[in-house]
Amino acid sequence: MLENTYSFEIAGRAANGIEAIALIKRLQPDCALLDLSMPGANGFETFLEARRWSPDTRFAIVTGNPSPAIFAQLVDAGVNGIFLKSAAPEEICRGIAEICSGRKVVPPEISEVMHAGTAGSEMTAREIEVLQAIARGKSNNQIAGHLGVSPKTVDTHRTNLMKKLGVHSTATLLVKAMKEGLIDITGTE
Repeated sequence: MLENTYSFEIAGRAANGIEAIALIKRLQPDCALLDLSMPGANGFETFLEARRWSPDTRFAIVTGNPSPAIFAQLVDAGVNGIFLKSAAPEEICRGIAEICSGRKVVPPEISEVMHAGTAGSEMTAREIEVLQAIARGKSNNQIAGHLGVSPKTVDTHRTNLMKKLGVHSTATLLVKAMKEGLIDITGTE
């Protein structure tokens, strides 16, 4: 629809977040449209990593999970646009065109959900990254290696997450995070 309606050239398509990062790094597209729930690396993780390699690329995220905390994290991290999968395709295409012309796009229905707020809204982008990795069953050492920090730093993030969500174990952390919409189990490996 993007090609037909707005004459965009589709530079590439990726089956998962890891493939998307590699394509974005190689192709340096003007805009990348990511699904929040992707295997390998979710849309948020893909955005954070890909923008390091392609700083001029503008990013849009589509999601079926209307979570105020996730929306706030995406906006705070610098995503250029967020769309619900339930939105009309024409609305998403129009939004992508606006993003490509330099504007940020957060439709009113997403702004309303964001302003409702949740317990996760005070989390940092790094804490959300750690939370996503925990949800995929990664150990502190594995997370540390991926993020380029020490296992002690990961443990500190884990402790802060537990404090912020008012829980005392990893199991209850994950349950609470799912209830709050902070993690999406459909995007896990």
